[in-house]
Amino acid sequence: ISSSGNDLLALINDILDLSKIEAGKVDLVAEPVLVANMVDSLVKTFQPVARKKGLDFSATLDPGTPPRIITDGQRMGQILKNLLSNALKFTDQGQVSLRVGAGDAGTLSFAVSDSGIGIAQHQQDIIFEAFRQADGSTHRKYGGTGLGLSISRALAHLLGGGIAVQSTAGQGSVFTLTLPQT
Repeated sequence: ISSSGNDLLALINDILDLSKIEAGKVDLVAEPVLVANMVDSLVKTFQPVARKKGLDFSATLDPGTPPRIITDGQRMGQILKNLLSNALKFTDQGQVSLRVGAGDAGTLSFAVSDSGIGIAQHQQDIIFEAFRQADGSTHRKYGGTGLGLSISRALAHLLGGGIAVQSTAGQGSVFTLTLPQT
């Protein structure tokens, strides 16, 4: 009962988040965010999960990565937590990594890579639609509501950036969040 209640609460929160975004009622608070501190926080959060699953987990700041970004740190963290959580959920063996580096034209890129189940080419667009997952068996095996990626993509757009995916079924995925540095 407790687990079902928590799942229902998470679903309600996701629906409310998506509703606020679609209604334009999300307030962004742009502030300096120290990139290394954000990455350290993510490592501390997800390292125990990776260890429990027997996965290698790493985070790398590329040389030349700006020390800070001006953005809504809470929303950026929400996106990265969703991407890392998904990577760990859909990876049974191998590795998950986060690589941060300066991108083109004053952007910062956060690439979340995994050696998980991957996503077929024809399903890569639908995974960003609300309540959609790659296929029905994905939901049955891994759970989830199909809202995390749609919320993450919408938040990324609000922050002036975007999320891209590169994946091959059976070989893993790379989700890249790109945000303007200011």
